[in-house]
Amino acid sequence: MDHRVFLSLIFVLSGTFNVLVVKWASQEQVTGSDGKLHGFQHPVVFTLLMFLGEFLCFLVFKLIRLISNRRGQVISDLDTILTPDSSEFSPLSMILPTVLDTIASILLFTGLYLTYATSFQMIRGAALVFVGIFSTMFLNHTLTGRHWLAIFTISCGVFNIVCMDVQRVGYDLVLLPYTDQKAILTGDLLIIIAEILHGLQYVYEEKQLKTSNVAPLQAAGWQGIFGLVITSLLAICMHFMPAVSPFSESSRAVFDDLSDLLEGLKENPSLITALIAFTVSCALYNFIGLFIAMYSSSANRLLADGLRVYFIWVFVIVMEWEIMNLITIMGFIVLQMGIVLYRQALFLDWYRAAIAHWHRTRYVDLNSENAAVPNSRPADVI
Repeated sequence: MDHRVFLSLIFVLSGTFNVLVVKWASQEQVTGSDGKLHGFQHPVVFTLLMFLGEFLCFLVFKLIRLISNRRGQVISDLDTILTPDSSEFSPLSMILPTVLDTIASILLFTGLYLTYATSFQMIRGAALVFVGIFSTMFLNHTLTGRHWLAIFTISCGVFNIVCMDVQRVGYDLVLLPYTDQKAILTGDLLIIIAEILHGLQYVYEEKQLKTSNVAPLQAAGWQGIFGLVITSLLAICMHFMPAVSPFSESSRAVFDDLSDLLEGLKENPSLITALIAFTVSCALYNFIGLFIAMYSSSANRLLADGLRVYFIWVFVIVMEWEIMNLITIMGFIVLQMGIVLYRQALFLDWYRAAIAHWHRTRYVDLNSENAAVPNSRPADVI
């Protein structure tokens, strides 16, 4: 199996695992600092663990470079992908995408706590809309009529899913902490806002990766370093910031109570194991995401990420986390139609580029070394 296909598979599976672990942990009832049971609502902590995983990428990057330097040369193709020379790369260029990722991730984890796991992943397909729009602004990409039709179809699918969530909250209550329509609508809207930020982040990352030729592992590592600093400061602020329902599931009614976290993890080894696995999974997910953006595009990164919705659907139905809903599935089908239409538009662009490249290679470059030398002899007289 080609290593790029293998990385794409790991990307989808790790992303699926992240969503399911966060949703499972959010439904755990743990003892808070007041001795009462509370839901495990810690979006800032999940974001902090995500950046901790990306920081592990930095350690792995340094380890690979150390091994490569001792060998004297880079031996395998995989080492070349992980550690190219990047003299033009500035670590400070990763601050802006890190800030965007921090805010978006906190909003995403909060939204996932309030809504369904399937709706969470389906609504994330809206990021493709914003990536397409921001690509025209910052990457000089051109959106054809097929792209705009796909964007419109995706928007209709997301709108249908949000409307259906408000309706099915009356009977599908398996994993919802709050059973009112305002709470689930708030969760869905937070996810949409987060995808706007993620769309800008992905486009900016693609531009930085391709212009500086930095190793995706190194870029992910620097994001982890900056993310740990920024999120740690936010965690301290959120520990004291009062919150209202549905964001106040803690002993002191603050946005993210760290004292509840420490108390809840004392006698819960399964939750500790899940958080450790989540950290490692985030390291793989974010590194491979940057790898796809660098060697392909942000749109393909989102197209690959969208595949995990199928795994999430199968899991939640088998585990009976959600009730099968035909209208929601219809919205999902509309959303997938838009994504497939966008993908076909990309395939059409690739096809045209390949044909143009093939036509160019048909002509011999007379200035090349291998070009045939013209014969100066006079033509034979017949």
